[in-house]
Amino acid sequence: MTKLYIIGNGFDRYHDLPTNYSDFHIFVNKTNHDLENTFEEYFTFNVKQSSNNQYLWTNFEYDLSTFNSKAFFDDINQIDILDENFKPSYLFALEDDLEQETEILLNKIRDAFENWLTDLNLESAEKKLDLEENSLFLSFNYTMTLEEVYQISSEKILHIHGDVENDQGSMIFGHNKTVKKQPLFDENSESTRTPFSDSEANAQQTFFALQKPVKDTIRNNHSFFKSLSKINDIIVLGHSLNSIDMPYFKMIKKYSNEAAKWKISYYSNDEKARHLKSLRKIGIQESRIEFFKMSDYDLL
Repeated sequence: MTKLYIIGNGFDRYHDLPTNYSDFHIFVNKTNHDLENTFEEYFTFNVKQSSNNQYLWTNFEYDLSTFNSKAFFDDINQIDILDENFKPSYLFALEDDLEQETEILLNKIRDAFENWLTDLNLESAEKKLDLEENSLFLSFNYTMTLEEVYQISSEKILHIHGDVENDQGSMIFGHNKTVKKQPLFDENSESTRTPFSDSEANAQQTFFALQKPVKDTIRNNHSFFKSLSKINDIIVLGHSLNSIDMPYFKMIKKYSNEAAKWKISYYSNDEKARHLKSLRKIGIQESRIEFFKMSDYDLL
C-alpha cells in the first residue's frame, strides 16, 4: 500500500453527520443541564452566535485548558485555619474531597462525550468520495464512518484516539496546554508552601487529566508510523491541522517517503493559508503540497 488517507472531522461533516463541537453542546444542553452548568462555572468556552441566537462551543477540546482550578478549590474548601476548632486532619480530608470531586467531574465529562458519540446514527450517511480501499487510513475521528459507510476493513484503519465501538471509557480527547509549576521558594528564599498547597495541587488535576497524551499515543502506535516508508501519497480529508495534532503529522512526515505528495482538502481560502503555514512549519516543501476542495473528490 502506497497511499495514506488522514481523516479528520471535516470528513464526517461532509457526510452530513452532526459531529461539530457545537453539536456536542446541543446534546449536553438537551440531556445534561447539570453538566452544562458545571462547564459554565469552571471553563471558559469560545462561543459564536448562530442564526437562531444560540451560543455554541467552537473548540471544545482546546478550551478544556481553561479549567478554573481556583474556583473549583474555593467551592469545595470550607476550612478556616484560624478557627479555634481547626484540626490539621481537616486538610487531609480536603485533599480527599478534591480528589473525589475531580473524579466525579472527569467521569461526567467523559460519559457525556461518549454518550454523544454513541448517539450518532450513520444509517443516513452515504458514500460521497472516491477512496481507494487498498490503502492505509489514519482516522482522528471516533465514528465508524469508514467501516460502516465505505466498508473499509478495520485492519487498514488506525483510530489514533480510539473509536466509539471498541474504546468506550478510553477514547482520547483534550487540550495541549501546559502550566508553569509554582517555584518552591520566592525571591527571598522563603518557602512558597501554605497549609493548602497540596489541596490546591489536587484541585488542578482536572486540567492535567484533560491534557491530550500525544507523546504517549505516538509511542503506543510507533509501529504504525514506522510502517509508512512506502507511502507516496498522503491525502488529508477534513482535518484542521490544529496545533494539538501536529506532532502526529511530524511523525508521518518523518517516516513516509521523502518525496511523498501531500494532498490537502480545504474549506475556505483562509483555511488553505493556515494549512500551508502548518505544513511548512513541520518542514514539508510547498512543491510537495497540493490543495483541493472535498467536492473535487466526489464519487457521484
